[in-house]
Amino acid sequence: MLSTEAATAIAALEARAGHPESIPRPDDQAAWDALFERQEAAVAAANARTLERYGPRLRTEQVAGLDVEVVTPASAPPDGPRIVFLHGGGYTLFSARSSLFASVPLAHDLGLELWSIDYPRAPRSRCDATIAQVARTLASLTAAADEVLLVGDSAGGGLALSATLALHDAQRPRALALWSPWCDLAGEGASHRWLAEADPILRYPGNLEHAALAYAPLERHGDPEVSPVHGRYDAGFPPTLIQCGTREILLSDSVRLYRRLDDAGCPVRLDIYEGLHHSFQAVTPGLPEAVRARRRVARFFADVLAGSLR
Repeated sequence: MLSTEAATAIAALEARAGHPESIPRPDDQAAWDALFERQEAAVAAANARTLERYGPRLRTEQVAGLDVEVVTPASAPPDGPRIVFLHGGGYTLFSARSSLFASVPLAHDLGLELWSIDYPRAPRSRCDATIAQVARTLASLTAAADEVLLVGDSAGGGLALSATLALHDAQRPRALALWSPWCDLAGEGASHRWLAEADPILRYPGNLEHAALAYAPLERHGDPEVSPVHGRYDAGFPPTLIQCGTREILLSDSVRLYRRLDDAGCPVRLDIYEGLHHSFQAVTPGLPEAVRARRRVARFFADVLAGSLR
């Protein structure tokens, strides 16, 4: 059953869904840049409140050619595992800095330092270049820390899978946690049809569809590198936790990804939240359900590190 807080948040999201933001044509870089700037400004107050509430230390590092925003909670051990975070935004929006509303509560609740990769945005950077750059940065981060735990939100979840698949086993993170991963750019899952009217955040036609085309040409949308729901997995792929809600068009992405990993013999868990919307851990991080989901991420990572994952 939904919490009162979640029901109120979803009602607000539904009201906002009646006035959607105009999404640019896939190749209109100037329009995407303008939309990016509007989104950055729109979340500035939320990020300021987040920093005031949690009080982490922030610094920016450059790793393998990409800026990385480092979030250090007061409780983080100096030699503990490191979280690497890949933000959402349909490959076209948000940044490591503007997604602090999602990454800071995660770092705080896990009590670990978090490194958020500021990967290049589409359409300025297309799929092959973006995946290669993120893979290089991820490999550098895993080489510099004893244990790396990778968290990806929405498009960042798809990118987490693509980058991990591009690496050799020794370069890969110890485990992955994925929030509503967008891992099928073609939108072929049944939930795209069944939940199109119920999803209070996402639309595919003319919306996610444009972001997908900005990131990769249509003929590439079925490629396993671009849509890792089709990825070539084996039992050596890192343990993976997939979290999603039942009220999002990307529900099928999570279910199909779980089945593909499970069929390949990968250690994988699927954690579904009744009535919750897309990336609720990031979009509405203060909800009781979001707090519970982050705690489950913490327990999953603890199980992996302890060698007790079953």
